[in-house]
Amino acid sequence: MAKTAHIVFGHSWPLLRKVPVLRFLVPFIAGVLLHSIRNSEPDDFAVYGSLFLQVVAWLGLMTFYKTGFKHRHHFGILLGWLFLMQGCLFAQLHTELFRPLHISRCERGEWYSGELVSTLREKPKSWRGLVQVHAVYSNGKWRSAEGRVMCYFRKKEATLPVFGDYLTMRMSPEQIDPETSPAAALYAHRQIYHRGFVQQLEIHSAQSAGFSITGMAAHCRLRITSLFMEQMHESKEAAIAIALLVGEEIAIDDEINAAYAATGTLHVLSVSGMHVGLIFFLLSFIFRPLLKWEYGKHIYYPTIMLLVWVYAFVAGAAPSIVRAAMMCSFFLTAKWIDRKNQGFGALGASLFIILLINPFNLYEPGMQLSFFAVLGIIWLQRPIFRWWVPKNIIVYKLWEMTSVSIAAQVLTLPVSLFNFGQFPNYFILANMLVIPITTACIYSLIAQVMFSPIEKLSEYITELNTWLLQISNAIVMEMKDWPGALSYWKIHFWETVLLYVVIIDAEAWLRTKKFMPFARILVLMILMTVIRLFLTV
Repeated sequence: MAKTAHIVFGHSWPLLRKVPVLRFLVPFIAGVLLHSIRNSEPDDFAVYGSLFLQVVAWLGLMTFYKTGFKHRHHFGILLGWLFLMQGCLFAQLHTELFRPLHISRCERGEWYSGELVSTLREKPKSWRGLVQVHAVYSNGKWRSAEGRVMCYFRKKEATLPVFGDYLTMRMSPEQIDPETSPAAALYAHRQIYHRGFVQQLEIHSAQSAGFSITGMAAHCRLRITSLFMEQMHESKEAAIAIALLVGEEIAIDDEINAAYAATGTLHVLSVSGMHVGLIFFLLSFIFRPLLKWEYGKHIYYPTIMLLVWVYAFVAGAAPSIVRAAMMCSFFLTAKWIDRKNQGFGALGASLFIILLINPFNLYEPGMQLSFFAVLGIIWLQRPIFRWWVPKNIIVYKLWEMTSVSIAAQVLTLPVSLFNFGQFPNYFILANMLVIPITTACIYSLIAQVMFSPIEKLSEYITELNTWLLQISNAIVMEMKDWPGALSYWKIHFWETVLLYVVIIDAEAWLRTKKFMPFARILVLMILMTVIRLFLTV
C-alpha cells in the first residue's frame, strides 16, 4: 500500500506530497477550461481520437505501475494527461446543447411540457422560473425533447406553479442573445440557452410524482419562507431573514442588496460556508453529551453529518453549500476514525467531487468566492494573525475575526474583480459589525422556526430578529454612502491568473524575505500593465 501511494503521489514537489489530490484536480480543471475554449460540437474524429488517447494513457499507467518507483514521473505525467482528457470529456457530456434531443435541434413547437425546477422569483412585470423541458408539441404530435428554458409567467395568472409542478405551456422560446443579455455566458454554463414568455399555462400537481429529496427540501424551504413572510408582515427584514437561513433571495430590495454588496457583506445573504459552519457548531453543542458515553461517538458524528446535509439540501444545495457540507463531513469523519484532518486536502477533495458531479460548477461565481475564501482562511489566516497578538481578550478576539476577514478577502479579490469589477474598501469594518449581528440572528431565526407553534414566545423572538436585521440593514445602508466605499476595476482572465501568482509570490517574500519572489512580483506587475494596455488599445 505504501509503495502504491509513493508511485502515485510520490512526486518531488512538496505541494503535491502535502495535497496529493492536486494531481487529479489541476489537470481535470485544465480539461474543463480546454473544453470551454474549444466550445464546439465534437465530430467523430475528435470523439474516437480522444477515446484512443485515453486507452493509450490507461495502458501506459498499467505499464509504469508495474515498473514501480523507477518510472514514477512518467506515471504522474500520464495520470495528469488522463485526467485532463477526463475533464474535457465530462464537460462535453454535461453540455446539453450538443445532445440530439435538445430543443434547439427540434422543430419549433406550439406547446411545451416540462417540470419547474426552481422557485419563482418576482420581476417587475412577471414571475421568473426555470423549466426542464420533457416534450414539444408540433404538427399535431408530442415529441420527446430536453433542455432548460427560463420561463416568464404573467402576474395576472390565477394560480402560479411551485417547485416540482409539471407544466404544459404555450410559448415560443427564443435563444438568449449574449449581446443583449450580460448573464448569457453564466446561463450557458448552467445549460440555459433559451427563454420564453408563457402565454397559456396548465399546471399538473407534482403530488403523484413520488418521493423526492429535492422536492421535500423545496417544500420545507417554502414553508419557512411563508412563515417568515407571515410573522414579519412581508417586510424588508423578512426577505433578509429568508436569505440568511435558507438562501432564498426572492424578495430582497434592490437597494439593500446593493448596500450589502458595496460593503463586502453580501456573502451573509447567500447560504455558504459561514452558515453551514454555524449550523455545525450548534449541532456540536447540542449533541456533545453523547461523547461522554463509551460508544457515543458512533452516534454523535453520523448524526451531525446527516443533519448538516439536511440543512444543505433545505438551503438549496448550491455548489458553495455542498462544498461546505463536504468539508464538514471530511472533518467529522477524520475525528470519528481518529485521523488528522488536512484542510487543504479536504478543500481540494470537495472541489474535485463537486466538479465530477457537474464540471460547469467551476464557473459559478458563488463557488469561486467560497473556494478562494476558505483557501485564504486555511493558508493565510494564521500568518496574518501572528503579525500582532493582543493581550486583551476582547481585542484578541476582534483581531482574530479581522484576520479571518482579511485572509478571505485577499484570496477572493482577483475573482471578485473578474466577476463584478468592484472592491469594497470598508469590508473589514463592515464585516466586524455585520457578522456578529447576523450570526446571532441565524441562531435566533432557528429558534423562531422551532417555537413558531408557541404564539407568545414566537412573537418575542420575531421582534428580536426584526430589530437585529434593522440594525444590520441600517449599518450597510449608512456605510455604502461613505466616500470611497467602492473601487471599480474590471480585470480579464489572464490578469486574474497573474494577480493570483502575485499573491503567491508576495506571501513567499513576506515569509522568506528572499529577493527572487520580490523580483517576480515586479516582473508580473510589468506584464499585467502590458496586458492592460494591450486590451484597452
